[in-house]
Amino acid sequence: MGSWHGRYPELDACRGIAILMMVFFHFFVDLAFLRIPGPDPFSFPLRTFGLLTTILFIGIAGISAHLKTEKTSGIFNQVFAFLKRGGELILIGIGISIITWLILDGEGYVIFGVLHLIGTALILTPFLHRSGYYAILPAIGLIIIYYAGLLPTGSLWLVWSGIRPDDFYSVDYTPLIPWLSVFIFGLSAGRLFFPSGHPRYRFSIVPKSVSYLALTGRHSLLIYLIHQPILFFLITVFSGLIN
Repeated sequence: MGSWHGRYPELDACRGIAILMMVFFHFFVDLAFLRIPGPDPFSFPLRTFGLLTTILFIGIAGISAHLKTEKTSGIFNQVFAFLKRGGELILIGIGISIITWLILDGEGYVIFGVLHLIGTALILTPFLHRSGYYAILPAIGLIIIYYAGLLPTGSLWLVWSGIRPDDFYSVDYTPLIPWLSVFIFGLSAGRLFFPSGHPRYRFSIVPKSVSYLALTGRHSLLIYLIHQPILFFLITVFSGLIN
């Protein structure tokens, strides 16, 4: 295991960029939800922007999981640490599902969203990480299964896997197939750019812009949890003033 225990401002900055991209995208999603005129977030180019945001967010989570694995010695310690963190994220995700179910009156609420996916992936990390770069092979397999249309329709209880009913709809849906593959690619990227937990490339002097983004990235979960109520409030207030 590596002995690096400091912060990684470059990675924190990337996480900061991802969370700011998510806030930007959700601004337009909220406009559409409130039926306020604006660009359609569910068509090009905003839909592509939203997909890239999710890919970046999950990929960075994979890199961070690699670093945590390198800092945690022993399979049992790793299993405990990732089970604890992954379980916390899944519980938060369940809370978000309940809140969105109440707000959306059971129509299109969050079912196995980003936090559910990352939480589940973290629990699997001690085993995925031990596969090294070979884990890329099943990741590619998941992508092929998804884009080849090999997933059958099925019960609502299987939506976590990517199998879902024909009429399924959710405002945030990131199932294991294909999204676990993005996390696995992140694990491999972490192994490549942070071998044994040590950054392969590093700023000699961290620019202020990177420092600000890194500060945002270190509070990404908090921003993720509070940004939607704040956006709703601001949009409602300013649209009322304009009207």
